[in-house]
Amino acid sequence: MNASTNFFATTAPVTYGGPETDKPLAFCWYDKDRIVRGRRLEDHLRFAVCYWHSFGWIGSDPFGGETFLRPWHHGDDPMALARAKADVAFEMFRLLDVPFFTFHDADVAPEGRSLAESVKNLNAIADLFEQKMSAAKVRLLWGTANLFSHRRYMAGAATNPDPEVFVYAAGQVRAALEVTHRLGGQNYVL
Repeated sequence: MNASTNFFATTAPVTYGGPETDKPLAFCWYDKDRIVRGRRLEDHLRFAVCYWHSFGWIGSDPFGGETFLRPWHHGDDPMALARAKADVAFEMFRLLDVPFFTFHDADVAPEGRSLAESVKNLNAIADLFEQKMSAAKVRLLWGTANLFSHRRYMAGAATNPDPEVFVYAAGQVRAALEVTHRLGGQNYVL
């Protein structure tokens, strides 16, 4: 999959069009440059695109399987798919002209066969994020570790009675926290 070239049908960012606009891709009410109480609206409202909801979720529901057939969900090389997903994500951030994005570690990088491999994958994608962020206006609002989706956490993560699971969770939190800090995240969500 080559997602680095115009995944979306448009290349022009969404702009403010006003309440009477007839443009299908325009903000009708949100004008990021409007001054409210001495500050731009964009400075009051810290909109962020959440990586999981926008790029990671497969669109499953209780009555069926995957409904979002996204090209970065299927393939033989999980890291290539993660890089393609990042290409699409940063293109969408630019098109929406959002100031922030957020992520769970499992949203952005595939899990490896060990914690060390998972951390290596996360850091490789963080390297890519650093490059993309340096060329974009989008910043990281928050990052976190996903300590709920994998079956190892069925009895909890920080509260798990299995010491190996607890230590794995602690390592996962540490890696996500370090990447969040490295990327200039404004917060870390526990």
